[in-house]
Amino acid sequence: MGRGRVAVRGGTALSTAGASPPAPELPSSPAGIDLATVVAGLPPRFVERLGHLFPAQLPRVLAALAAPRCPSLRVNTLRAQRAEVLQQLAAAGLQLAPVPWFDDAFLVVGGDLRALQASPAFARGAVFVQGLASMAAALALAPRPGERVLDMAAAPGGKTTLLACLMQGRGRLLANEPSAPRLQRLRAVLAEQGAHFVETSRRVGQSFGRTHPGQFDAVLLDAPCSAEARLVPGASAHASWSRHRIERLARLQLQLLRAGYDALAPGGRLVYSTCTFAPEENELVLARLLRQRPEAQLEELDLPLPESLPGLGRWGSRALPPALARARRLLPGPGCEGFFLARVRRPAPGA
Repeated sequence: MGRGRVAVRGGTALSTAGASPPAPELPSSPAGIDLATVVAGLPPRFVERLGHLFPAQLPRVLAALAAPRCPSLRVNTLRAQRAEVLQQLAAAGLQLAPVPWFDDAFLVVGGDLRALQASPAFARGAVFVQGLASMAAALALAPRPGERVLDMAAAPGGKTTLLACLMQGRGRLLANEPSAPRLQRLRAVLAEQGAHFVETSRRVGQSFGRTHPGQFDAVLLDAPCSAEARLVPGASAHASWSRHRIERLARLQLQLLRAGYDALAPGGRLVYSTCTFAPEENELVLARLLRQRPEAQLEELDLPLPESLPGLGRWGSRALPPALARARRLLPGPGCEGFFLARVRRPAPGA
């Protein structure tokens, strides 16, 4: 896995204590997008919350929600070598831009997915179209060959197949998906990508702490979430976003996170990720885990990432554990969707 430089934007924890002020006045969009139209297409309370989360970055965050994203792909090293794949894609007329923090990832310049899908490399499963944020979650877990790894909510399979690549097809990788139709699609993706050593299961994720206590070296929980980073301004955004949905999902996320942590062997690590901005589904879920499992340790993410902010130290009137600054909220942009990442370690005895 290649590593390159990364721009990380830090800063002090944001505060939303007291009455919420109106959303900040919007300057002109750096992407040439009419931000007034974008704001009109989003729930007002959602925009207000974004203003608290991203006081300096709000225009670019709003523009990113409305702008098309450059597609990205990665080489499937279970099927082929990078140089061979790049040669085939160049012959198919694709223009690719490298991703500095992951050597096997590339942006598709011009977004020509039809040419990609018509290429021999795509036909034999040597490339996989996947968002960069999704790749970052698997890279943060960094599974090693021979380890015991659990992907708790695995469908549609992009992260699972990248985990399989990082493990070089060796070890135990269990991909779980509670939905029967999604599990069927997951199995098809695993077959297409040559991840034949991956086991699959269909069980409620909350059960793993009870049925598999202490059995995994690494657990990935890309949790079901409100997907705020994928909201497209318009009527559907107004219809789908609500505080009630955020609170309901946060309860589920805590149950899954607690189960995933309990399934870790001593010394094991868990990556928790979502594609939402809501602190209730991110920092507050982790804060509850730290209260219920006080020995748990949040770790710095020791890999280059797209531009990001540290986890919050405060939300509303609530102060949060200082360790949450080690989490990362990825900023959305032309090549990457918004995302939240944190890695938790279960200490070994005496550590």
